[in-house]
Amino acid sequence: MSDRAVASVQQLFVRHQSAVRAFAIALTGDFAAADDVVQETFLTVTAKAADFEPETNFVAWACAIARLKVLENRRAAKRFSPAVVESLTVSIPVAELGPNLGQERLPLLLECLKHLPPRARELIRLRYFLEQGPGQIAAALGRTAGGVNTALLKARDALRDCMAAKLAAEGTGATP
Repeated sequence: MSDRAVASVQQLFVRHQSAVRAFAIALTGDFAAADDVVQETFLTVTAKAADFEPETNFVAWACAIARLKVLENRRAAKRFSPAVVESLTVSIPVAELGPNLGQERLPLLLECLKHLPPRARELIRLRYFLEQGPGQIAAALGRTAGGVNTALLKARDALRDCMAAKLAAEGTGATP
């Protein structure tokens, strides 16, 4: 592995670190855990510098490594199942991650969560923070799994719309 390749990926990582961190926060829901994932991702990116193809999307590559680090950490901590991490990963469009998706968006998301109706907020909490499946949630709340899935979809749509409105109001023009 050449020193030039290592220096190149390290520079790319520093340039896109906020996007990787935002991705890690979205997957872990915890600032400290996300910081650990970012550090582990940096070490792995450095070690695998020769594997990166310069013509490809660096953020997507680094976020793929971060996702694997989250899975490794979750397996060790037995906190989120791989299915939950995968589910959250799918809901985060890596193509839209960029330097503007950093720490400044998390407070907006938390504010948007506060604006959800209490029942929708509870569904989000049960599904993504307590990692309960739709069937478990349905049984606990006396609803059908299909009804829970529909309500979760509406809650995610409301969060996305709220984020878009807040970002537009801030003049970033970025999509959530």
